Order: sequence, then structure tokens, then C-alpha cells
Amino acid sequence: MPVEPLSFIVIPLTLALGVLLALAAAYDFVVFRRRKSKNESVYRCRDCRHIYTELHRTPLARCPKCGRQNEPVRE
Repeated sequence: MPVEPLSFIVIPLTLALGVLLALAAAYDFVVFRRRKSKNESVYRCRDCRHIYTELHRTPLARCPKCGRQNEPVRE
């Protein structure tokens, strides 16, 4: 049974594009999950050293343990 020379190009190209599409979908899924958690800012209290997060990005957030206002360590 003869094989067409075009199939030597089409089949590997199709497989490569399928793998690239799967990798792009996986990458997008991982980035989307990280983006979801980026709405939180991380704070560390200067008095009691408690580390906490706030859902809303505010310049200052009140510590849940001692009540001191703190600036975000990481946004």
C-alpha cells in the first residue's frame, strides 16, 4: 500500500499543533487560577508580626489581632 508524501508532513504537523494547543490550554488554566488569587494583598503587622491577607486592595488594612493599621508587604 503506497503512502503519499504529503501525509509525512500533515500527520506530524497535526500532532505538533495538537500538543501546542493542549499546552496553551494548560498554561491558560494555571495563569487563570493565579490571577484569581491576585486580588488579595498580603500584610504583616509591625507590632505583633501577624501575617494576614485582605481581599480588597487598600493602602492600609487593620490587623485582626491587635488592630494596628499596616501597609501591604506584597500586592
